[in-house]
Amino acid sequence: MGVDVMAEWSEIDDGLLNPAWYVNGDPHEAFERLRAEDPVHWAEPESYGRPFWALTRYQDVREVLADAANFSNYRDTRPPRTAKRLTATQLHESGTDGNLNHMDPPLHTLYRRPMERHFDPLSREHLRVLIENCADELIAEVGHRGRTEFVGELAADLPMHVIMRFLGVPREDWTWLRDCVWRSFLPDDPRFAVPGQASEKTMADANQMIADYAARFAREKRERPGDDFASVLTEVVVDGTPLDDHEVAAWLALLIPASLETTRNTASVGLWLFYRNPEQRQALAQDPALIGQAVDEVIRWASPVRSRLRVARFDTEVGGKAIKAGDWVVPFLSSANRDASVFEDPHAFNIRRQPRKHLSFGEGVHECLALHLVRCELMTLFSKFFAAFPDYELPQADSPSWIADHVLNGFTRLEVDLNVT
Repeated sequence: MGVDVMAEWSEIDDGLLNPAWYVNGDPHEAFERLRAEDPVHWAEPESYGRPFWALTRYQDVREVLADAANFSNYRDTRPPRTAKRLTATQLHESGTDGNLNHMDPPLHTLYRRPMERHFDPLSREHLRVLIENCADELIAEVGHRGRTEFVGELAADLPMHVIMRFLGVPREDWTWLRDCVWRSFLPDDPRFAVPGQASEKTMADANQMIADYAARFAREKRERPGDDFASVLTEVVVDGTPLDDHEVAAWLALLIPASLETTRNTASVGLWLFYRNPEQRQALAQDPALIGQAVDEVIRWASPVRSRLRVARFDTEVGGKAIKAGDWVVPFLSSANRDASVFEDPHAFNIRRQPRKHLSFGEGVHECLALHLVRCELMTLFSKFFAAFPDYELPQADSPSWIADHVLNGFTRLEVDLNVT
């Protein structure tokens, strides 16, 4: 390679886990080059402080996500802002030691299995009714104003109303918790950044506030159970032993953030996609039965979670490259979901696309537990929004405000003129 080419690779290496690299959306030209020339790429970013394997091809990404035997989840499911090791004390204080996202089988299986029936398709009828009621309330509220900031008032508020009511969180705590979650996920956003404070500290503080709240709430639900899922958690038995308060709190600290951010980010990008592709909106209007397929295409295109993290358990091989035990491996879902060898014309938004499994919800034992909840929220929101506001407009459609983050993909704001007569 010549000097210029080496400089380009260095720039890519430094960008992959740099939030600022994504302020204009995913850098798909770089991902295309990686898939074509080095799909299992050893990245050595100076800024991040730790090398890692960057996987960009669909086949390799899916293989690693599904291989819990060779690739561990213990560090986290997502690449952290810093590669610094977390001590045992930090893990316990933050509740991370009881968090499903940091577990591997067989422990992961023991903790997850009792929860699956509460989120599977056969058990979600009560959630569907809850989602529809929440969507109706929020749409009626913004309809009176004729304009909305969609990210904050619909895309974020719908999952907030749903998960908070589902868990039994007191109404007066909803907004505070939502803001803690946003601060955790978006520490560089001017609305949540703390002057003079590193984004890692802002994120850690927000996570600790969520963990502390979850711990108090778990104790309260143990003492005064109600007709809600948080109370159900206090009665869950794992391997013959009921969850203790610390374990219940870990579940709450997982479910609240996870339930808020995926729908928020996917819905805002989806509304923008339908506006930019009116023929797709027309196709959905002519055939409402396409809504499930349309939501899957939005999720594929948007890739609301850009990347995951795994740590190699043993010496192994991926895509012909030798991976050593202890190496960090980062599968880039947003690249895999645009792999032209799997998805024809991958950058196009096409709700009639022949079904191909996108990887936005992960794969294997770590596939998103609440994926059916997310799909139901998105199907409900799009259907009801388009019915209520068929002539909506996006004044800033040509210059969307993308999140600056190496994990989350979405918009910080999306102003919408509802054009209600």
